[in-house]
Amino acid sequence: MLEALRTLRCSGTLVLGDGTGSMILQLAKGQVEASFKLGAYARLDAAGQTFHLNPHEPSELPELPARRLTSGSPLLRALPRLRPPATLPLGSTDLTTLLDRLNAESFDGVLSYESRDDVARDEIAVALFTNGTIKAAVHERAGRLSSRTEALRILQKRSSETSAGSLELERLDRPVAEALMALALDLVVPDGADAAFTGVEVDDTGFRFFRQGQPYLSVPGVPHGAARRYALTGAQAAHMASLSLPTEPPGWEEQRYALTLRGRDALNPMTELNMEFRNHNGELGQRVLDALGQGGTLQQTAEELGLELVDLKPWLGKLEGSGMIRLQRG
Repeated sequence: MLEALRTLRCSGTLVLGDGTGSMILQLAKGQVEASFKLGAYARLDAAGQTFHLNPHEPSELPELPARRLTSGSPLLRALPRLRPPATLPLGSTDLTTLLDRLNAESFDGVLSYESRDDVARDEIAVALFTNGTIKAAVHERAGRLSSRTEALRILQKRSSETSAGSLELERLDRPVAEALMALALDLVVPDGADAAFTGVEVDDTGFRFFRQGQPYLSVPGVPHGAARRYALTGAQAAHMASLSLPTEPPGWEEQRYALTLRGRDALNPMTELNMEFRNHNGELGQRVLDALGQGGTLQQTAEELGLELVDLKPWLGKLEGSGMIRLQRG
């Protein structure tokens, strides 16, 4: 392959991968200008390797394009593709079983859904794994972002549907995955020189990944905020909380609630119950009760209120338990 690229005088970034790591090669007119080894990558002549080639003009560092260049999520703007992904079947992938297997394998990488139809062509949901568990998740559609459990809820829902989209599993090397995790969780490194910096640096040119003070990969981007560095310590990596799939049944977010007579009285400023309700639940409680009374789905209600579904759920138990709302059937 390298001989062919040399003959073609190809410039770009070539990433070779085996079961233990990757080799990132920086090419300029067919010549290998630099190489960066991640993990315990073995030999260039070993069999059974993956490869990913990104042609581009000669550059200071190896370059790979962002998954979503103009996304509102830093994770999606920084996420590169290092290896060809494995495509999973939509509608017949048991996500719980898959996550158990990835946990047993101490998987580092991403599980992602991306729409392929014209109506929702801009939808993407990504779960980021390190050491076999999900540490960060993000969902974006039509410019609206959700994260953590809500992003996993969408990923779980889309994986169970047979739609014009793709469900993919892609392995990342541990240094890349941990740098992305620090970025997703906004773990900013305090200002000050660090010769052994390991993580990701962001500035107006994009993202640069470092290991022990040496940059080894660039993901070009557009200006998006102040220049910063993101990294996590060994202790953070060992004790970082993992995310779990939502426990609610499929379609729970499509449920609708209606106000009871007591709930309507609680919103009526002419009643004594209204004052009692406001004293115990505040302005937010009133907004939640009023929004639920509009008859929209839980997903629509959460979006209207600017809340995550996980934050709306406790209100449902509280309001239903006090007789303010009731679930609509059928």
